[in-house]
Amino acid sequence: MKKKTQIILSLAAALIVILIALPVLSPVVFTAASEKGAIRHEIYKRGYPYQSYFAVLQKEADNESRSLYYVNWLDWKDETGQTPHLCYSKKASNGKYKVDCGTGP
Repeated sequence: MKKKTQIILSLAAALIVILIALPVLSPVVFTAASEKGAIRHEIYKRGYPYQSYFAVLQKEADNESRSLYYVNWLDWKDETGQTPHLCYSKKASNGKYKVDCGTGP
């Protein structure tokens, strides 16, 4: 019984450490080196570090200059909660991706 309690406490402590570390690690994990990373970094910059991990990204269109992504994530500041966004990702001259996001075209 004592060993089972120790295991449960250890798992709970590990979960707490992970939840605290997620916002701190977001800028390191999501960089502008990839399209999806740049979109997730943009969500982080808007003040949603946890949602940057759990946002659903769907590539809708692709052309030679930029790509269109449909991004669905939980916006707790919005009245509806679910906030779909359209994000355009374009490769900049320095090799990183630039992202423009909004709620419409």
